[in-house]
Amino acid sequence: MDNINIQNRSLIAVGSDGETYEFQVRNSYEFSTKGQKLKIEQIEEADGIQIIGCEGVRYPYEIVSVKQNCYEVMVNGVCYQFTIETPFSLKRRQILAANRPVSDTEEIHAPMPGKIVALHVEEGKEVNQGDPILVLEAMKMQNTLASPIKGTVVAVKVKEGASVGKDELLVEIKRSNG
Repeated sequence: MDNINIQNRSLIAVGSDGETYEFQVRNSYEFSTKGQKLKIEQIEEADGIQIIGCEGVRYPYEIVSVKQNCYEVMVNGVCYQFTIETPFSLKRRQILAANRPVSDTEEIHAPMPGKIVALHVEEGKEVNQGDPILVLEAMKMQNTLASPIKGTVVAVKVKEGASVGKDELLVEIKRSNG
């Protein structure tokens, strides 16, 4: 993104849950969202730790990965995945998503490399949206992955104690008809 002039442009951050956050970039340190101006400062501490400051609050962060307009950023030990879109690219993305065939199976992939420390489901188990599926330990933090849909677990691809890589398929859930 360093080679693109983003000053004085409206952009949209789209979270992994599909929620959108429109913001404007005035220059490298001044942003505005929902009519509120934010001054963001980026600091590198003497020990190499990256800090982002906003409204007087400082957060340690790390850019985990960047692929085109897709970002994975860890702030205060929590990973966030999002894309940065222009209004045109967001509209295009929405049209493509509306025309994509709907699958009756949802796949849960590892959001980061780690170790499976707890498995809460087995094949054939009914789950509701938000039910815990498994616990993935990464960077000394335990992350509970929840079911994104109501359905039946049709495949569990991992076992407790297994090490997994980023984007590895963990569990498949067949959507309920109702």
